Parts: sequence; C-alpha cells; structure tokens
Amino acid sequence: MRETPLKNEHISLGARMVDFAGWYMPVTYTNIKEEHLRVRTKAGLFDVSHMGRYWFAGRDHIKLVDKIISNSRATMAPGQIRYSVIMNGQGGILDDVLVYSAGDDGTLLVVNAGNRDVIWKWIERERKGFVVDITDMSNDYAMIAMQGPESVNLLNKVSDVDTRSLKYYRFTRGTVLGEPQVLVSRTGYTGEDGFELIMPAGQAARFWRELLNVGKSLGVGPAGLGCRDTLRLEAGMPLHGHEITDTINPLEAGLDWAVRLDKEDFIGKQATLALQKEGLKMKLVGLHVEGKRIPRQGQEVYRDGKPVGRICSGTMAPWLDQVIATAFVPANATTVGTLYHVEFKGKGTKKVEPGEVMFKAIVVPLPFYKRPGKK
Repeated sequence: MRETPLKNEHISLGARMVDFAGWYMPVTYTNIKEEHLRVRTKAGLFDVSHMGRYWFAGRDHIKLVDKIISNSRATMAPGQIRYSVIMNGQGGILDDVLVYSAGDDGTLLVVNAGNRDVIWKWIERERKGFVVDITDMSNDYAMIAMQGPESVNLLNKVSDVDTRSLKYYRFTRGTVLGEPQVLVSRTGYTGEDGFELIMPAGQAARFWRELLNVGKSLGVGPAGLGCRDTLRLEAGMPLHGHEITDTINPLEAGLDWAVRLDKEDFIGKQATLALQKEGLKMKLVGLHVEGKRIPRQGQEVYRDGKPVGRICSGTMAPWLDQVIATAFVPANATTVGTLYHVEFKGKGTKKVEPGEVMFKAIVVPLPFYKRPGKK
C-alpha cells in the first residue's frame, strides 16, 4: 500500500488504519459519529495527501484542460476553482476533479486517489498535439483539509491569509505556520466551510501537529475517512464508484451544472448531447429510509413490488439522526415524496420478522444537509 507523509502521525494518535484505494489511511481515531459531529460543530483535520495533484503549463495548457473536462477552464479567472468531471467517449465519468486557475501561468488539477493512475494515463494519451508541460506534484506536496465552522479561526491563528476576502471556491498563496507560498483554497468535501492546504511534503508532519496543537482550544481534532464519507453523503456530494462511475453520465447523476455543453468539443460531449436528446431513463435521488437498517450499494429499490432501481450509498446520518441513501431510479419518478421500498435480505436478516423485509424509502431533496447560512 502507498503511504502519505502523515502515516506515522496517524499511528501515534491511535488511528485505525485501513487500505483505501491502495493507500494506508486512517478510517477513525475515536469513532465516526464523534468525528462527524466535531466537524459539524467545531472543526476536523483530514489527511488528503493521497489525492493526485497535476500541474499544467505551456502555450496550450488551457486548451488541453478544456478538452478533457466537462466544465470550462477558459472562462475562469485567476484564483478561481471549479468542480468538473472527466468523461470517456461514451459519456461515462472517469473521475470528478477540482480545477484551479492560475491564469495564463498554469492550471492545477486535483483528482481522486483511486483514479490517480487512470487519469494520468488518460492525460498522457490526450496531450498529443498540444504544446504543454504536465508535472505530477502528488509526491512532492502534501494536502491537509481543515473543515468545520472553526476552520476560519484556526487559519487566522496560523497564517497571514485574508480569510474575509477568500471566497468559496477560490484560492490564494500565503504564509502558513512560517512556511511561505502555501496554497490555500476555500474548498472541501464535507458540506461545511473550510480550507484545503497544499504544502511541501517534508513540512506535512509539522503542519499536522501544530494545527492540532493550535486548534485544541477551538475544539479541533483529527478526522478519518469514515466520517469523511458520512459528511459528504449528508451534503449530497458524489463519490466515484458509487454515485458516479465510468458508465454513469453526469446528467444522470444530477451534475448537469458542471457540464458546459455550449463550449467547444470536449471528450464525452457528443454522447452527453445524444443522451440529452434521447431523454434520461434513470436519475439520482436522495432517499429517507424508515427504520434503522442501512441500505448498501447495489441493493435493489422497488416500486409497486417490482425492482426498478439500485442503491448507490447509504448511512445512518450522524447529524440528521436519519437513515439516508442515494439511488438511481426511473427518471420519470423522481418527484419529492415519491414512495419506493428497499428490500433487506441475506446476512443480518434473522432479526427481521417474516413479511417485514421491505422498508419505505421516500424521495427527498438533495443535499440532505446544508450548513446554516448557506443558500
């Protein structure tokens, strides 16, 4: 398994370490619920160094990026960040990414850990004919996310970054903990306000320890992948391999806002236009599921006694205290309030009485959770 520069820090804090997409990562330090609620009320520190960071520069770097992403790089202002997807020729999603604009100087692409190799090979294949320099910065730099309402106060204590002027999905460079030129972005994967810091890999352990030490008085603590998943699901954020895959189109996943069909041709555009013209057969929805049993990926979703869809993700949402799930269901039956059922069978059903294996699942708006004050 691959390791981040913070492996020993996690072990020293007693984290339960697991294999995540080929990386040795902390899933919990205490328990998922405690870490989840800390992020919602105070702040949590996440190691996200396993994500890929690719730097594009050269005459044609904007043209190449615009060829491989669904959103528009050409219309971005310096310091702006956009969410996008990278599609294959059939319109399936290879990965969802964040695109950082440094103007004409370059573009930073942050990709998911499990897709680092796939996307790198994809970029290498598509760069032919473009005058562009691409650098894999992933091993030379580390990445730490601070998420939660106290993140602003923590960053103010350790940096010279003007957090009042740094808006959501914007980035800047500043001095953090004495280290100059740290990239600071107002982004995250939890539904909370927060920041992601990119610093030299050799400084990562010091940053981690000092951020936890300074943040102690603010209620800041370490947070693992377990609560990262429950937080993102409450916030309605997709996870590759669940809500999005290489056979799912962004229109089906409700990500049409991240697809600029009005820009010049890009990989997946024609397939997406064809799907738009044909009409969607399936679409992603959010579900409130009765009871306390958690639907798992791949479980069938029923309507009028017939299987019509499947679960993508499910959890007992710690903040909402409600079983929630995402699912693909028929596109003509996605209205809020639509009744479905989820069947539980196999291991763990011994406690379910005969005739009580079907649980109601009601379509609800996504996201399930919005932080206070967010529109």
